[in-house]
Amino acid sequence: MRKDKSQKSKKVVTIPEIKIKKTSVQKIKNLKKNEKDNQEKLRRKLQRRNEKLQKKNKIKNQKTTNKVSEINRKKRMKNMILISFFIFTVILGKIAYLQFAKGQELQSMAYLQQTLDRSVNPKRGTIYDATGKNILAISSTVETVTVNPVNIANDDKEKVAEALANIFELDYEKVLKKVKKHSSIETIVKKVDKDKTDELRSWMKANNITNGINIDEDTKRYYPYNNLASQVIGFTGSDNQGLDGIEAIYENELKGEKGKIVKMTDARGGDIEKEGENYVEPVDGMDLILGIDATIQGIAEKYLKEACIDNKTTDGGNIIIMDPKTGNILAMAGYPNYNLNEPYKPSTDEMKEVWDRLSDSDKTKQMQAMWRNKAVTDTYEPGSTFKLYTASAALEEGIAKPDEKGAFNCTGSIEVAGVRIKCWRHYRPHGSQSLREALMNSCNPVFIGLGEKIGVKTYYEYLRKFGFLKKTGIDLPGEASSIFLKEEKVGPVELATIAFGQRFEITPIQMITGVATIANGGTHVKPRIVKAKVNSKTGERIEIPIEKEENVISKETANNVLSMMNTVVDVGTGKNAQVKGYSIGGKTGTSEDGVNTNKYVTSFVGVAPIEDPQIVLLVTLYNPTGEGGHQGGGVAAPIGGQLFSEILPYIDAKKNEAAESEEIVEVPNIEGITIEEARKILKDSGLDINIEKDESLNEKETIIKEQLPKKGIKLKAGSKVIISY
Repeated sequence: MRKDKSQKSKKVVTIPEIKIKKTSVQKIKNLKKNEKDNQEKLRRKLQRRNEKLQKKNKIKNQKTTNKVSEINRKKRMKNMILISFFIFTVILGKIAYLQFAKGQELQSMAYLQQTLDRSVNPKRGTIYDATGKNILAISSTVETVTVNPVNIANDDKEKVAEALANIFELDYEKVLKKVKKHSSIETIVKKVDKDKTDELRSWMKANNITNGINIDEDTKRYYPYNNLASQVIGFTGSDNQGLDGIEAIYENELKGEKGKIVKMTDARGGDIEKEGENYVEPVDGMDLILGIDATIQGIAEKYLKEACIDNKTTDGGNIIIMDPKTGNILAMAGYPNYNLNEPYKPSTDEMKEVWDRLSDSDKTKQMQAMWRNKAVTDTYEPGSTFKLYTASAALEEGIAKPDEKGAFNCTGSIEVAGVRIKCWRHYRPHGSQSLREALMNSCNPVFIGLGEKIGVKTYYEYLRKFGFLKKTGIDLPGEASSIFLKEEKVGPVELATIAFGQRFEITPIQMITGVATIANGGTHVKPRIVKAKVNSKTGERIEIPIEKEENVISKETANNVLSMMNTVVDVGTGKNAQVKGYSIGGKTGTSEDGVNTNKYVTSFVGVAPIEDPQIVLLVTLYNPTGEGGHQGGGVAAPIGGQLFSEILPYIDAKKNEAAESEEIVEVPNIEGITIEEARKILKDSGLDINIEKDESLNEKETIIKEQLPKKGIKLKAGSKVIISY
């Protein structure tokens, strides 16, 4: 009902019709159409322009790309050319290097691949004594056996191995392994005697073995006098290389140059038929002439051995004998020594008894001690023998005179910087003395006082002059340096002990070189073992120059010291070194071997003849424990006298006209006869034979090969002749 009411009240509005002209509508449509056409034209125009621009850019980009490509192409070509040139240069350089720098080596390598070389050892140089007649070391001819396994037929290998093992007493399995080995050459045995290789040659002939077994000449070192100068000469190894002593020091001179046997081989290393062997001859080593005289060496070793046994030395001993004018070492003996032909076997009865019970390391230590040349390699406190140098410095500096009576007074001791030092005879002081008497009595306080007056700086200058602050430079291995406090650390007490020979250490070779300086008038001469080299092929002799340093002390000082040394032997502590017919000079010494060890070093240094010294000697015994005690005068001096008594007649030294004469006999020839016959001949001549006791030795059948001294040498009656058999 409400609806009806609203509808009734609503008004209707009518919009009047608007009429538009037909022409105006058409115009509008045309305008729209034209506008649309214009837009299409513009679009197409823009499209064509864009297409042109794209085409232009494409062309431009293509040109740019082509240009870059061309540049890159040229760059690549350039790089390729450079790389090619570099590679070509490297290849060319390598070719040139191989051709010129390595050509010879490569040729050698190529040659080695096509050849089989067997070394031929040269003959090692012979070592002679000072006379040039006695041979101390020589290389004898032996042979070495090798096999070429590839040249031995498989069916023959076991047979060959068995023969080699039987002939040379080798392990069959080890030999067979070598014979079957895929190699060109194997060593079976070295340095065998010719009788063994002759047996092999006979077997090869009987079994028609012509290839695969080589027998080449070799050498083996032999020492005719066995133990003589063993610690000086040294020995060689299985390869003939020197291992000790002169053999080692002069290795380059002695060894020579190896030769070889060259044979062409195939790729397997086998022999090429119809190709012979080329032999390159080895160059033998040079011979050496030593300063050591075999006769003097034999005398020294004889008396040293007796002294060490009689005085029961726990650490052996040594003797050095030197020519003061040349520096030649005439003898250098050590005890115990060893057999040069058997250097790895014990040398003394004591060592032999325990040898089998020793470990390998202990055996090595024992052998090294046996080979050790203590005269050069070890140091010791010289004791009172060093007072000779304190006296020399005092005389040279004008601090003392030889025979100024009452110049010194021994009260039994002397105080130095608050320390009291006793004289060895403090219980009965020497009292008033001259320097000669003080040296004769070996009075410590006198030499302490002289050391104080000389002063540290001056004293050390004399130590340098006498050669105690450096090695002597002797041509032997292992020389030790002396042991002294540095000069700046030496105070009054230290200087006092040095002045009488204690609290420092030197080597025996330094000690005797210093004495030689006094003996030859103040000229220091360098000690040497080898005095000349000889070309074994041409015989050309090359003398080794004597090295001297003059004016260590004046001749006057030297003569005064020699005169005082003569007094020491005539009436002092060295009187046991006296020899009838000769003027002998000497000085004894005793020192403790270490601090509070109760072990002593006993020594004697001697010069003869005093009028014209021809030899100086030094006897050193390490810790004598026998009934004779350990004092130098009672133990070492007598050995010096024994040495002088035989050596001076041997070198034909001039006798002192005022001295008594004694019987001198001539040594007969005992070479080539039995020991039993030699004993009789020597006894009739007033001589004796030097030979060790050996119950297994048959003196009726054993022939003497060598003797020292040789026939015609004059010796003191009762002297002993050394033999080898």
